[in-house]
Amino acid sequence: MYTLAVVRVALDCYRILGVPAQTAVEDIRPFISQRLQSGIRSDYSSLAVAARRKLIERAYQTIIESATTAEQSSENTEMRVSPVVWVEGEDLPGALALWLEWGEYEQILKTGQAACQNGIPPNVYSDTVLTMVLAYLELGREQWQQQNYQRAGVYLEQGLALLQSTGGLFPHLEQELRIDLARLRPYRILELVALPLEDEPGRRAGLTLLRQMLDERGGIEGTGDAAAGLGVEEGLRFLQQLRPYMTLVEQYEHFGREARRPSAVGAYLAAQAALGLGVMQHQPQRIREAEGWLRFLHRSQPVPLELAITTLLLGQTEAALAFWQQHVNSGSVEAQVLSIRRTTPDELVALYRYAQIWLHREILPFARDVTAAALSIQSYFDDPQVVALLDRWQAPETPPATTTPVFSAPRPRRRRRRYDWVMTGAVAAATAIGLVWWLRSPRPQRLLITLEQPPVPLPSPSPSPEPPTADPRAAALETLTTWQKVKAQALGAQHAIDQLSTILVDPALSQWRERARQLQEEGIAETHTLKRLEIARMQMTKPDEMVVEARIEDQVQVQGQDVGSSNYRARYELIKSPKGWRIRRIALLP
Repeated sequence: MYTLAVVRVALDCYRILGVPAQTAVEDIRPFISQRLQSGIRSDYSSLAVAARRKLIERAYQTIIESATTAEQSSENTEMRVSPVVWVEGEDLPGALALWLEWGEYEQILKTGQAACQNGIPPNVYSDTVLTMVLAYLELGREQWQQQNYQRAGVYLEQGLALLQSTGGLFPHLEQELRIDLARLRPYRILELVALPLEDEPGRRAGLTLLRQMLDERGGIEGTGDAAAGLGVEEGLRFLQQLRPYMTLVEQYEHFGREARRPSAVGAYLAAQAALGLGVMQHQPQRIREAEGWLRFLHRSQPVPLELAITTLLLGQTEAALAFWQQHVNSGSVEAQVLSIRRTTPDELVALYRYAQIWLHREILPFARDVTAAALSIQSYFDDPQVVALLDRWQAPETPPATTTPVFSAPRPRRRRRRYDWVMTGAVAAATAIGLVWWLRSPRPQRLLITLEQPPVPLPSPSPSPEPPTADPRAAALETLTTWQKVKAQALGAQHAIDQLSTILVDPALSQWRERARQLQEEGIAETHTLKRLEIARMQMTKPDEMVVEARIEDQVQVQGQDVGSSNYRARYELIKSPKGWRIRRIALLP
């Protein structure tokens, strides 16, 4: 025998009828038919519909009886306690349906779980499960709207788990939950992976979700998870946003796995991670692995610059210079390369200087456990174990070992060490944050996903925060214009490095301060003259944070020599401080 005797709840009669408390009986009567005729979801059984109708009728009758008793006893209406109806047994689905109308989702879960634990009749079970699943769905969407993505995911997963335990009830709801979970997953991944490094369980959960997402997509460039609403371009854009929150080891592991599908983007990202780890940890083996991935890519998509840097770090200077020359002759050389070559007569030294810049631009901003000092090429070559290993690899009788996939590198004609010069070479400068160059083709030119805006319409959105009193677009334009002026002062002849802190905060401040100091030490002055600055797109992610994309054109001179006009697009992360808006991150866009 089933019983729900221990699950007994009270409902306010006036609330059941949808009228204010202490409303006169004669004023309630017109609402009764309206309440009885208002329907509930078609998923509910006829038993639940009848139970809800019964509660409405009972509530009205209870109010009448309460009013009659009060009149007979001359009770003060202001002191009268609102009458309630008690609900249990087969009437419970009616109460749960009313709570769903009122948004009492936590109360539904608490009562429903107690009912299931204490035994529940079969004719009540499905309606109880239905209301609990709908409560989980609504709670998940509420949390999603409030940008509590992981909490939203937990609610949706609990609803899905409850449905799966029923053996097939409400398959359309199960599909709805799966779609929401798929579309929510990128948000959860970003929220979890961005947690402090000390929160290992949370970050591990985020990386597990990342692997699941990539598996379902069929790889980085795949589209297998159509329910998530992320095409190839949106998926790539998501990875661009995620990488700065991953460590280099995590990138090496996850993107290396993707590279073996195979994946061109995965191979490029795995190579970058291996390069960064090789320099940081003084492990030429990792750099050799990066060379393998890059040579794999080079067959169909030339990557001479990356191969020049990689072979330089492996002591293969002739191969490095050959790849460097390929890049210089490619017709897509940036102004900074030209300026370095003009001010550095030796091509090998020029490559060394630019390799250090490249590491600081392409690795440093896109991994959270990396420092500028750790990416020092000078320190890498100063390590006697590195030198000994490179010596042994260049000996003809002991070819270097590779991990993935194996390629034979060009062998220098001369056997003497080709990297001694870096021991006393110039220390290269760090540069601004740039957006990683993945693959020029068929990599899409623009990737579209905004993680601050849910990709699916959600019911009953929470009220939007009030807009700021100042025009954010004007504030963004003023901030970026100020940055261009401060940059010109810090990199110019006066080397006003202290001014950087008036417009930048870390990590951008540390990176630009280091670049400016290196230029000052080397006696190099850059003159930047702003020609054009346009806001292409902006979004307030929080009341005190915004993301701005801008188009910039400036005229650049190095040591008084004109190196041409620089046209580029950049993405700026701005944060509001007590002294005004400051720039936290800068990334060049393709």
